Amino acid sequence: MKNHLIILICLLFNIAVGFSQNLKGNVFELHNGEHKMPIPGANVYWLNADKGTVSKADGTFEIAAPDTFPATLMVSFVGYKTDSIVLKSIPKKPIKIELKSNVDLKEFEVVEKEATTKIDIVNPLLVEKLNKQEFEKAACCNISESFETNATVDVNFTDAVSGTKKIQMLGLDGIYTQIQAENLPLIRGLSSAYGLTFVPGTWAESIQIIKGAGSVVNGYESITGQINIEMLKPDDSENLFVNVYGNEKGRIELNIHGAQKLSKKWSTMSLAHVSNQSVEWDMNDDSFLDMPIKTQYNFFNRWKYQSKKFMSQFGFRGVYDELEAGQNRITNENRLFKIGVTTKQFEVFNKNGFLFPEKKYKSIGIIQNFKYHSHQSNYGDKKFNAEQTSWYFNSIYQTIIGNTHNTIKFGGSMQYDLYDKNYNDSLFGREEVVPGAFAEYTYTGNKSALVLGARGDYHNMYGAFFTPRLHYKYNFTQLSAWRFSVGRGFRTANPFIESASVMASSRNVVTEELNPEIAWNYGTSLTHNFELFKKEMTFSTDYYYTDFENQVVIDMENPNEVVFYNLDGKSFSHSLQVELHVRITEQLELRTAYKFYDIQTDYKSGRKTKPLVPTNRAFMNIAYATNFDKWKFDLTGQWFGTSRLPSTETNPADYQIPSRSLSYFMFNGQVTRAFKHFEVYVGVENLTNFTQDNPIIAANDPFGSNFDASLIWGSINGRITYAGIRYKFNKL
Repeated sequence: MKNHLIILICLLFNIAVGFSQNLKGNVFELHNGEHKMPIPGANVYWLNADKGTVSKADGTFEIAAPDTFPATLMVSFVGYKTDSIVLKSIPKKPIKIELKSNVDLKEFEVVEKEATTKIDIVNPLLVEKLNKQEFEKAACCNISESFETNATVDVNFTDAVSGTKKIQMLGLDGIYTQIQAENLPLIRGLSSAYGLTFVPGTWAESIQIIKGAGSVVNGYESITGQINIEMLKPDDSENLFVNVYGNEKGRIELNIHGAQKLSKKWSTMSLAHVSNQSVEWDMNDDSFLDMPIKTQYNFFNRWKYQSKKFMSQFGFRGVYDELEAGQNRITNENRLFKIGVTTKQFEVFNKNGFLFPEKKYKSIGIIQNFKYHSHQSNYGDKKFNAEQTSWYFNSIYQTIIGNTHNTIKFGGSMQYDLYDKNYNDSLFGREEVVPGAFAEYTYTGNKSALVLGARGDYHNMYGAFFTPRLHYKYNFTQLSAWRFSVGRGFRTANPFIESASVMASSRNVVTEELNPEIAWNYGTSLTHNFELFKKEMTFSTDYYYTDFENQVVIDMENPNEVVFYNLDGKSFSHSLQVELHVRITEQLELRTAYKFYDIQTDYKSGRKTKPLVPTNRAFMNIAYATNFDKWKFDLTGQWFGTSRLPSTETNPADYQIPSRSLSYFMFNGQVTRAFKHFEVYVGVENLTNFTQDNPIIAANDPFGSNFDASLIWGSINGRITYAGIRYKFNKL
């Protein structure tokens, strides 16, 4: 009897232990920010393991413990953002998991609550997310400046007179990156040169950077990657936000945001931006202003309606931007060389989502926008005026195939562009009509994930074309992910505006008949999260190869002209990046990166490396914050290796430049002090005061044959000190 009793106790103990090794939890969403709504049928599984389950009708679940710890628990459901939790043991109490709806058509958003910059380990695509805290590290005033604390996107000046900055990805110009705002076209056509300066950094909620071939759902123009800017939402923003910025060079910026939740279903938001640069600076005494005299007015109003079965967002945005640059004193011909650019832009958008509460994996999205863009400019004696009228439409249907591990999206799109251009009294323009259809299948397993997409489009001028995309991810361990991608991109060029910087020169502009640009992009990456010396670390490396079938070559090898022609031969880009993110303490983190570029093109004069792009780059960002972010300290350093410069050997000796640039360092730093409702920040750009010597060739003779302000490889501004204040009130 005693033996039987012992056996019974042991049996009961083993059963209890078995039950204790099961993880219990609840999956839900917040309805209208208040009521918890259970999500039945959500996939709950351990990453890189065969153990999984689905949530019950009340949202609860129970799953067996993994074989080893730490382990990553994945929770996914179609129509919601996938969430992940790293557990070092089984908690005693049931865990609560809130999934956030994806019905506002945000594609591929990364879930991250702590880090300001994070590489996603869950998504099949290589996605890096930057949040608002990351933008504030550099007190950015526009989106182009918001990437200066990021290793993936390069930021450079376009020329030595306009003060405009451009971005590059994988060593190639930003025109090959599809840039969108909430999956609506943002930077394309006439906005290619200055468009990023029209979006204030404080307007952005987050930015998702996708390297390589993107999703076919968002279009056919992505070659090197996609950048999607998520703007502030009216139902999840402060009632009042004010940012005032000023620097020692006379630049003043004011941003005011106001959000109001009108009811449980309706909310609205208005955002206003004013920027002014009125002080003239010529620090190197070459008669040219180091930065333009500039004024910008920017206004954005948006509305949101959401019910159980329908969601709608709509609004409009207007921009007026005017800059004047050039000489501040006469050096030749008794006249001043002046540059003037005036931009007017107006946009209306609408996004609708049809929801199915009983089938949360199903949704229908319809998005569209209308945009008018006017560009008027003069560069000395050169004049370029243009107008663009665009309409974009995209419809997306999403559902599952059998179960939620297999999802499919398909739909149709339309891109319409009407261009009217005038260069030096020569009229030219075109009308583009591009209807298309797409389908994208996604498989999500415990260890692997696959995205397979294809789209077909028809261009009224160039006929039908096909752009397939494939992304594959495999998790070697709970915290490691390997990815592979391949995809084809297609775009039509607008060389005058996309290369507006060359107009800041005496070069004769020659344009041959141009066909669309087509390229294949191949990429692979490895991301690994680990602990070393009790420090949380993330190591990532990626390699991308871009191979152009056709490219619009910008040939500046003759210093007296720039020629645009289609590629006859090979043009390719090799891009390698290695990055390490270390959380040294809870308050201190370090990010370092190294990048290598090998970009070569067959010019009419032979194969050459791409000019003005350093072969080697290094990046470092160190951030420290005291408890509750009361004090924040940020320092960003970059090293730029040498780059090839276009040939000037036929110029007179006084107007020749070396064949390669110098290598140099750039450092930016900022200190922020937080109070209850506001923050005060002080910072310095270009701490070492490095500038490119004599950035303008023949600055003393701007109307002569040797003048050129477009060969920029370094900073044209010296050290700049700035300060500002952010005020936030009554966050909803």
